This record gives sequence, structure tokens and C-alpha cells, in this order.
Amino acid sequence: MTTYMLVTSMEKQVLFKRLSQRNAIRREIGIRPMNFPALFKRRLRMTTERRYIELLEPYLVAAFGSVEWPAVPALRILLAVTQHGVAIDSLYRDIGVVDPREKQPDMISMIERLVPTSTTKTTVVSIGKD
Repeated sequence: MTTYMLVTSMEKQVLFKRLSQRNAIRREIGIRPMNFPALFKRRLRMTTERRYIELLEPYLVAAFGSVEWPAVPALRILLAVTQHGVAIDSLYRDIGVVDPREKQPDMISMIERLVPTSTTKTTVVSIGKD
């Protein structure tokens, strides 16, 4: 298993330098300086999560496309949570990256985005003369 760095030390240095420059400009023009440690930590977390989601996306597509989706919304959400866990486990086994996200993603939007539309069961009802 190979380990994968979501954010390299060079990228952290670039982020640190960019935020330092922005803070220096704020000081020069008389604006209150940023809360540097909190901003650095937040930007680093956002970058890490974005990269993780980019790596996870193909695993999600494969996991969500490999099952038959039920028509009942509650079962779809339960299956989506299960398949999301399968994708996370597969990514960890392949690359060795642990999920850095603090919150669970929105499963409804994930279902709308990733579930193949051919699995939705629609019934056409004819209203009128036959």
C-alpha cells in the first residue's frame, strides 16, 4: 500500500507565504490583521478535503454504479450510506488515505448526482381516451 499526501509541505509553504503577504498588506493599510493560525488551518483543511473528494469520486462512481437501486427513498439513502462507506474503504485500501472530513456528506445530493437514471422506475399513466 502506498501512502498519498493530500497536501505537500511545499503547498503548505506556499499557502503560508500567501497568507503572510495578505496579512502584511492588511497591516500596511491599517486594517485589522487576520487570525492567521485559524485561517491557515481552515484553508489547509479545505484543500485537504477538496483533494480527498477528487480522489474519492471514481470510487463513488464505481460503488454507486455497481448496485441495483430501490425505488423507496429511505432504502436509497441507506444504500447510499453503505456504498459511500465501501468507496471510502476501497480508497483507503488502494492509496492509504483516511477520510479527513469532519462532517458526513449530503447523501441526497450524492444520490441525485451518482445514481444512474436508468434505475429509477417511472410509470406512465394515460389520462384521456384510449
